[in-house]
Amino acid sequence: MSVQGHDAVRKICERWATMSLEEFREVMAEDCDYRNVPIEGDRHIGPDAAHAILSRMSDTWDIDLEVVNLVGDDGVVMTERTEHFVRKDGSRAPFVLPVMGVFELRDGKVSAWRDYFEMSHLRLR
Repeated sequence: MSVQGHDAVRKICERWATMSLEEFREVMAEDCDYRNVPIEGDRHIGPDAAHAILSRMSDTWDIDLEVVNLVGDDGVVMTERTEHFVRKDGSRAPFVLPVMGVFELRDGKVSAWRDYFEMSHLRLR
């Protein structure tokens, strides 16, 4: 497995909630296709679009990210993750979101990122 690609995926999975736009650009291809598969129409192209949608989450939530398993080769990496959400204003109960992710790699960067999770676990609103 490419260490560079493996490191890019790990960085995203452990830090997406706090990464800067520049950090997203370092690990994602310009045309990266990011999707939350269970949410119809939730598709974002490029690191700028991914950062724009994900960085807003930290405004409302304290988010702790944990990689449980990460496996793959030079072309595809799969992850099992646990994402912990605590609403900053206390208006919602904390929750845990188990997530499976598939990351396609090109030239050491993420060119596609698809997350899969059970919608009944998602309590962002």
